[in-house]
Amino acid sequence: MEAQSDTKPERFIKSRGKTQFAYNIHQVTIEDPESKIRTVFEYDYVEIENKITKAKIIKALEDAELELEEEFDPSEIESTFKEVKEAIKLSDITKLTYKELDTYIDNHVNDLASVKAYLKKLSKLVLAMIRHIR
Repeated sequence: MEAQSDTKPERFIKSRGKTQFAYNIHQVTIEDPESKIRTVFEYDYVEIENKITKAKIIKALEDAELELEEEFDPSEIESTFKEVKEAIKLSDITKLTYKELDTYIDNHVNDLASVKAYLKKLSKLVLAMIRHIR
């Protein structure tokens, strides 16, 4: 959400039983309705319930960013969701422990062709994860 203040806002503000986290704070000069030039602070903020944690702030910022996205095609969301689920399901490396993954790489990634194949598989998995988060 956007806000404006005559004074520099605090990062954390308690309001209506929630905590607002102010970010993207910048000072601007505006002309008010009475044609007076004055300096104000414009900023964005997100609201967080209960205890404030780094994870909650990051999640709130990510959610706010998603809200700003423009129009979308619902069929695109469905196909992206299906792609993500399929990529994760098909990737045999998602079920391995870290030690098993080391062994898998040692045994299967040993020449340029196998490196390319592994990078493609890994890239698809990373892309699926990123799309799933967004």
